[in-house]
Amino acid sequence: MQTIIQPKQLLSLLEDELPEVAEVKSPKILFTSMKKAPASKPGIVLSNDAYIPQSIYFDFETCFVDGNSALEHMMPPVAIFENEIAKLGLEMDDEIVVYDDFGNFCASRVWFMLTSMGFSKVRVLQGGLPTWLELAYPTQATLTSPKPSFVKVNLQVNRLMKFVDSDFMLSIINKRSGFERIQIVDARSVGRFEGTETEPRANMRSGHMPGASSLHYARLLEHGMFKEKYVLQDMFVEAGVDLNLPIVTSCGSGVTACILAQAYYELGNREIYVYDGSWSEWGASDSFPIEKL
Repeated sequence: MQTIIQPKQLLSLLEDELPEVAEVKSPKILFTSMKKAPASKPGIVLSNDAYIPQSIYFDFETCFVDGNSALEHMMPPVAIFENEIAKLGLEMDDEIVVYDDFGNFCASRVWFMLTSMGFSKVRVLQGGLPTWLELAYPTQATLTSPKPSFVKVNLQVNRLMKFVDSDFMLSIINKRSGFERIQIVDARSVGRFEGTETEPRANMRSGHMPGASSLHYARLLEHGMFKEKYVLQDMFVEAGVDLNLPIVTSCGSGVTACILAQAYYELGNREIYVYDGSWSEWGASDSFPIEKL
C-alpha cells in the first residue's frame, strides 16, 4: 500500500462517507504537531483554529512516549502504546491518514510509529495542513474528541520496521554478525553531519556515526510534499545507499529520520529501522565513536 495520500483523495473520502451504512468505515484522521520542534523546522505560520474535518490529535510528545526515558518523545513500550491507541479508538484494520501543521515535519514520525506496531493502512497527507488550506478545502475550528475503545487492540509488532537503540547502532558500526548489510543514513543537515555546523542542542558533539551516509530530510520534500519517486531514488543512490539493502535512519531526535524511512519504504524496501535516540543520545556521550569530514 502507498504511504502517501493526495489532498484531493482525502477530500473524496470525506465527501463519499456513508455513515448510515454500518459496514462502511470512515477513515481515521490524525493531526499531529511538535510543540518542541527545533529551530530548523519549516517556517510555516498557521491559524490555530483550522483542522481537517474529523481530526483527532495524536500526541507523540506527551502521550505516545516513554516517560522513563531521559530523551524526548521516545517510542513507548507496547503496553503504553496499546493503552493510548485504545483512548483514540483506533483499530488495526482502520484506514488512517496522518497530517501535521508544518507540511511534513513530524507526520512521518507518526506513520512509522503506527507501522512499527502493525498498522498497515496508514498514509501521510501530501503537503499537510498548509496545502489543505491553500486549496480552500473544508475545515473545522476545533479538533474532534476521540471515541475510546474498550476492546484491547492486539498490536502486531513489525520486527523489520522498528525503532532501535544505541546497541543496535554499535552492532552495525562494529560489523557484528547479522548487521553487516544494514546501512546508516543521517537526515541532519550536511553541516551538522560534517561537524562544521554547531549542534542546536547544548553540550553536543559534532560529526556523525562511522560509516553513515548523509541525506538531509529537507531535500526529499518540496512545500511539505515528497518529491517524485525517481527523484527520491536518485537522491538515495547519490548518497551512496544500496537500494537493495536495509537502512537505519538517524537525525537529531528521531523525528525527521522517519521522513527518510517513509521515502525509502516508498521505493520498495521493507526492512527499515529508525534510531530513536539519534544524535540527542549519540552526540551527548563520549563513549560513542564519531567521525568528521
